[in-house]
Amino acid sequence: MITDLVGWWRALWGRNEQQSAGQMALRRIPQLIDFETPSDEAICLHEAGHACAALVVGLIPEFVEFVDEEGAKGRARNRIPVGDTQQRLIVASAAYAVEYNLFMAHRLTNASCVVIDEKTFIHLAIGQNAALDKIQFFGEDREGADKMWPANDDRTFMAAGQRIAGSLPMGLVFALAEAMLNERRLERARILEIAEPSLK
Repeated sequence: MITDLVGWWRALWGRNEQQSAGQMALRRIPQLIDFETPSDEAICLHEAGHACAALVVGLIPEFVEFVDEEGAKGRARNRIPVGDTQQRLIVASAAYAVEYNLFMAHRLTNASCVVIDEKTFIHLAIGQNAALDKIQFFGEDREGADKMWPANDDRTFMAAGQRIAGSLPMGLVFALAEAMLNERRLERARILEIAEPSLK
């Protein structure tokens, strides 16, 4: 029984088997984040942005999780109530807001750990990461035959994210991201447990 409990504990917290016995290795969000690949850390921060914004505007996510299924759209997903128009716009643009904050702090890198420039950031954040977020934001898919969104839509989406970037509680974003990084799936009760100190 003790062996089973130890095995469960190690799996839950992502124990690094190369460490000596008794030491736990919880994964942390590093100072520099591989945004190009993207790393698990970048993915967690994206999803945590949505979840954090939802909590701030009074919506409670049902879950956020990594996706390991073949053929899935993206490597992570969430289930968050849609809310009213204002809530929907904030939640949809919040992941970009988090990424914008990290870019402005020079924390986003390419796969070689070189800090990315603005053109690369916009290409990755808006051209790739925000594909589903823009559909949620505008309420429809506006991608053209060239696989590009209208430039004005992209500018509108970026402006919305930049407006809320300064008011997002980044401490909560990081707490949710690190929990997701270690636990792979956060359900409603766990999200509320993590958020409780920040939302008092």
